[in-house]
Amino acid sequence: MEAGGDNDKNQSFRERLNQSLSFSEWPVKELDGLKLTTSPLLSRQEGLVHAFTTRHGGSCPSPFDNFNLGRSVGDDKVKESALKNRQRLCRALKIDHDRLHVPGQVHSGHVVKVDGGSHDLAGVDGLATASKNLPVLLHFADCVPVMIYEPELKLLSIVHAGWRGTAQSIAVMGVERLKELGGDPRRMLAAVGPAIGTCCYPTGLDVVEKLMATVNPSGSPAVDKLARKGLVEERQGQPRPNLKAINALQLLNQGLAQVDVSEFCTSCRPELFYSHRQSGGITGRQGAVGCLV
Repeated sequence: MEAGGDNDKNQSFRERLNQSLSFSEWPVKELDGLKLTTSPLLSRQEGLVHAFTTRHGGSCPSPFDNFNLGRSVGDDKVKESALKNRQRLCRALKIDHDRLHVPGQVHSGHVVKVDGGSHDLAGVDGLATASKNLPVLLHFADCVPVMIYEPELKLLSIVHAGWRGTAQSIAVMGVERLKELGGDPRRMLAAVGPAIGTCCYPTGLDVVEKLMATVNPSGSPAVDKLARKGLVEERQGQPRPNLKAINALQLLNQGLAQVDVSEFCTSCRPELFYSHRQSGGITGRQGAVGCLV
């Protein structure tokens, strides 16, 4: 009986693993001169405006050309241009720039709830809200953007998951904040946006160990073997973890039924996205923006 139970758990994990590795094609569309991509899953939901930006549409100078949204890079001219780009994005999506919330992003696992009041967001890498007309924007240049939506109660969380954030299960922290707002993971839907792919992400074994621990908290050897086989590729003697799939699996392990994972690799598509690794470290930032309406 006990062995049968283990087999059932392994099969359930295998199904979630396969789902996390199923990537989808996201459309890139032009809106008021901006090239934006959206999650097909989230686009079908009422009560949410969302977009994942590209590097097209603004006027930032090289190497931040053109639609950089990050104000932590470049000189004063670049920072001013990023502010104008944020305003332009909000106008295009018909959301209120004056209410825009943007966290500091320091590769932490810290997610906070925002409601329009005063919040210290300096050391924060994820936001959650139940407030309508309160836009949330996070920045990326290879790290994984994760957007979580609870359609029944109209709740939203967006998190920034680099490998350090992923190792701290920041996507799970986004789910936890929405649960504190009354959300049910079984009703939540998520999108994992454009980010660096396995193809372009060689890393160290220490990183892999920390990441694998987040999808196998029980320490099951059978689950660990399945996870490593599916989520880590070995090329030229170096492991390459699949950060997008790992974040998707973390969410599926929490009870989410649907996670829409973009097939875009930011490092493979430097003409469309900013990529820290592909650029050598000097580049702009695209954004993941969402607003309850």
